[in-house]
Amino acid sequence: MEYPLLFLNRAEAAVLDALVEEILPGEEGSPGASEAGVVEYIDRSLAGFLRELQPVYRAGLAALRELGDGVTFTDLDGQARQEIVATLAESPDFAGRFFRIVREHTIQGFLGDPAYGGNRDLVGWKLVGFPGAQWGYSAEQMRPGTDAREIPMLSIKDLYARIGDER
Repeated sequence: MEYPLLFLNRAEAAVLDALVEEILPGEEGSPGASEAGVVEYIDRSLAGFLRELQPVYRAGLAALRELGDGVTFTDLDGQARQEIVATLAESPDFAGRFFRIVREHTIQGFLGDPAYGGNRDLVGWKLVGFPGAQWGYSAEQMRPGTDAREIPMLSIKDLYARIGDER
């Protein structure tokens, strides 16, 4: 991870990265949550507007770090990770609620504007054909059947750069 962590420590970030990669895995030619920087988005969010969820993340990540017999989630092979994720997805207890929160934040980090720390290289937007932040759309671009992938992709940073504002 080449970015500074604001809330998570490196061990927590590694466990979270393994978990989000199970939620949104990458494959050849299609980056997943890790490549999109989802953990950076979650870390920034937990240090900011999602700070009330800090205890939930601390407890949930601690549970995944200590699965028993000295094994952590990051030590498991893909099949074992998938089994744990499937169990978490169905669980009504704290672990299941934690997983559902992480899943929601994974999607936000994958599809949100890169200004918030995720969607690195616009991978999420490219996947769904979303042109990103725009000042507006032409009448032609608003017509049904328009392929939005033909509209140049812009992030919030790109829009500010167009007006000479270096935010």
